Amino acid sequence: MAKKKIRLGLIGCGGNMQRAHVPRLVEDGRVELVGLVDTAEEPARLLMEKWGSEIPLYMDHKALLKAETLDGVIISSPHSMHYEQARASLKAGLHVLIEKPLTTASRHAKSLIETARKADRLLVVSYQRNFYPQHAYVRELIAKGTLGEIRGVVAYVTQRWAGRGWRGEPTLSGGGFFMDTGSHLVASALWMTGLQPAQVHAFMDRRMEKVDIDTALNIRFSNGALGSLHFTGSADRHDERLAIQGDAGCVVFHLHQWGIREVLLNGESLVVPARIKEQSPDASFLRWMRGGKGYEEADFALQVARLTEAAYKSADLNRTVRVAR
Repeated sequence: MAKKKIRLGLIGCGGNMQRAHVPRLVEDGRVELVGLVDTAEEPARLLMEKWGSEIPLYMDHKALLKAETLDGVIISSPHSMHYEQARASLKAGLHVLIEKPLTTASRHAKSLIETARKADRLLVVSYQRNFYPQHAYVRELIAKGTLGEIRGVVAYVTQRWAGRGWRGEPTLSGGGFFMDTGSHLVASALWMTGLQPAQVHAFMDRRMEKVDIDTALNIRFSNGALGSLHFTGSADRHDERLAIQGDAGCVVFHLHQWGIREVLLNGESLVVPARIKEQSPDASFLRWMRGGKGYEEADFALQVARLTEAAYKSADLNRTVRVAR
């Protein structure tokens, strides 16, 4: 049986939409792009070249939603715009795939999750690591108690992160390296472990920029586990490690230059069952729209938003801050 054709609108036509999302939509073969949103014509034209045909361009999401008949939207715009664009799309009855972070304010993240639930629409946050087989399998192992009770989380991510364009403007980005690339690491840790952050003490250094470049967090989770997470945007390349320690075992992830190098379970290479296949946020989004199983609400993204919000507050106040519940 042929896959159902899906009509999508794309909000934000920059490099991430062009290089990550569009190739996955092309690969699906049954997606029709019926409208683009961007305030600049050049990135939209580059996107059309990658897609291979002309697509109507709108200057804001309201015009797109009013003019076109859509099944869903993909949002890859500056972080501070996510809430308004996603909320309007959900209220218009559309499914939403949105780039991380879900929002820059936890109250907005909670509102979007509730809006999606009431509208019976998908709200999928594009945290790629959550779709890797290794991450999905470790989440299973933790849930069934293979590592025992989680006692600690130690992690870091590094990158030569320059905060170019809107990412370096606080009113558009909501924050710097921690809000941007760092959000992936936070999401991985919380999604796999199911831990709920209770307190955080953060230190941030802007390195003479408008937004944070380097960040260190100490976290106490609600079950008593402790965490230490570092985010270094002033490094020369991407490197990433995440160690999750339980009272019955441990797992360590190593990612380098945006690929998984190694995952160790109790010191041995992790063997992932063949039943767990590699996916992408886009392929999963399209499958769920067509009626596939496996979708879960984005509650973990609310935990990410709450921890992120508390971390920035802690850095500003230079003291430990409680994380909202």
